[in-house]
Amino acid sequence: MLRKQILTVSLAAAVIAGCATVAAQASQDNDASQRNALKEQLEVMNSILTTKLEQNKDTGKRRMGHWQQRRLNYDYLAGQGVVYRVKFGRAFDFDFEFDFDVDAPHAPGVPIPPATPNVSIEKRVIKTDDGEDVEIIHEPGEAYEMVAERGQEVGERTLAVHEYRRKIRDLEYSLQATEANGREKLEQELETARKDLEAARSELDAAKEQLRTATLEIRNNIQERREQRNEKLQQQVAEFEQTMAETLCDYGVTLKSLPNNESVSFVLEGAGNKDAGGRNKIYIFSKSSLSNCQGNDGVSDLLAKAVTYSF
Repeated sequence: MLRKQILTVSLAAAVIAGCATVAAQASQDNDASQRNALKEQLEVMNSILTTKLEQNKDTGKRRMGHWQQRRLNYDYLAGQGVVYRVKFGRAFDFDFEFDFDVDAPHAPGVPIPPATPNVSIEKRVIKTDDGEDVEIIHEPGEAYEMVAERGQEVGERTLAVHEYRRKIRDLEYSLQATEANGREKLEQELETARKDLEAARSELDAAKEQLRTATLEIRNNIQERREQRNEKLQQQVAEFEQTMAETLCDYGVTLKSLPNNESVSFVLEGAGNKDAGGRNKIYIFSKSSLSNCQGNDGVSDLLAKAVTYSF
């Protein structure tokens, strides 16, 4: 009797385990089928979005080379949704300050090396059609040469000032140790050295002012280019944003295999605001907002409902 009961329990356990395995396998098959369907739907929408972006580029709304078709990539994160990544061009500026303190303490008799001007240099990183990173170093031409020349002149004038100061110290020391009958010549030399020092200081001040003026011109040029780039970048982002929202509004509803609690996100690499959190701009659109996008205000409403931030 006991043996029969044990056999019955074992048989029931085997049946339950078998059912669980079948259910798990069915769930996995269903998930795989759903993801395959979602992938096909995404490929269709990706093709449409790429075509629209190419049309914008061809009609002059977008500069050639600003983005490449191969950069419009996406991934699916189970439980979160679809994440698109688009690379935008980005430039990097380096701006260095300079300061020349002729009154800084130094060891007597030790020559002061010529001052080296620090010049604003622009470095830009771009991507070629095959995806390779290329760095372009841009020196501001004549303005750069002017800063270099003025910097060299400031260095030479600084050495002259320190040389006259050393000479005055030596003369003052000699004057203290000289008898009265030999002081007249030293006093004349000292007066001449002091006049030469004042003249050298005036020349140094003039050279420093010329250097500041030349450097300010470079800074202003770089700032102007930076503002132009930022303005163009914002325009490009706005154009992409409009195309993205229009495509999602028109075709987002076709993503039927995307779970209702998930979303479609876009990461615009290089389009963010560093002051606001980072160099990338993020958009997150919920599945429900895509399904409800309709009417004349559909696109603007979709963008208004999106979670947007820089990171």
